[in-house]
Amino acid sequence: MEHKTETLQALTKANENEEKRVSITAREALEYREYKRQRKRAEILSAISKCEGVLSDSEDEKKVREEAMRLRQAAVCMSPKRLELFGEIFAQSSVAVDCIIGGNGDTVTKVKACEARLAVKMKARELTLVLSHYCVVSSRYEELRKEMKRVARAGGKAALKVRVDKAYSPSVLTRLARLCTEVGAAYFCVPYFDGCERLRLDLKGGCKLQVYGVNSLEILKRLHAAGVERVVTTKAETMHAEWMKEVEKINFPELMVQPKPMEEKKTETESVGTRALRLLPQEPPKMLTGGRDSGSAEC
Repeated sequence: MEHKTETLQALTKANENEEKRVSITAREALEYREYKRQRKRAEILSAISKCEGVLSDSEDEKKVREEAMRLRQAAVCMSPKRLELFGEIFAQSSVAVDCIIGGNGDTVTKVKACEARLAVKMKARELTLVLSHYCVVSSRYEELRKEMKRVARAGGKAALKVRVDKAYSPSVLTRLARLCTEVGAAYFCVPYFDGCERLRLDLKGGCKLQVYGVNSLEILKRLHAAGVERVVTTKAETMHAEWMKEVEKINFPELMVQPKPMEEKKTETESVGTRALRLLPQEPPKMLTGGRDSGSAEC
């Protein structure tokens, strides 16, 4: 009985595997390949469009702007000095500008608010407020809360983004993330470190996570898969070109075996039949009798 049961189970599994097999034509295989490639392209464009470029003092404005337009980047980050020079050009090109407020973070709150107003007048759509390292280390969260609210009021409709320049302990970052949620900030910006994507769990009320300093395609893939909404990088074009190479690698050669034409099959059948006839034993030719031959024989 046990042997019969095992045999029955094996047959059932074999039938299930046969049912799962799908036979498709070469044309359908090509369409399926194109579908998979199109999905891959959409995934890449979605990840790159969430990237933010950087216009530093050493970068060429035209190159950064054209790259942002070509890759449809979310914004370009720059200092107030660069914004004053190129803010109008970026606005005409429909490229969002993210202005850094507060330098390294040690600026007085009143000056930060003034910089926010000027940045909005110069066509900045996003404001990145850099927090003071001293206030963060000293746990002066109430002062930080007041500073965020004041800069948010000065910025008006511009999106407020709160940024820290160092990777603090998880408890400090969690406290700052909750503070950004309470204030109504659009983004909480942190430098990249292992496990930074877990900060998304501490952000609520529409506040999103932004990670800057990403210069590797593997890191970009991991952050995109984890649901990080914004990534700041200076190598978006390089990573885009490297990632697009994976699209051409999507292929299904085992599904694209072309069937043999009917003529070839017919020729093969005929050759087999001819070969079979040759192998058959042939009878000797019969002698013809009658007519003159028979008369001559009698004589």
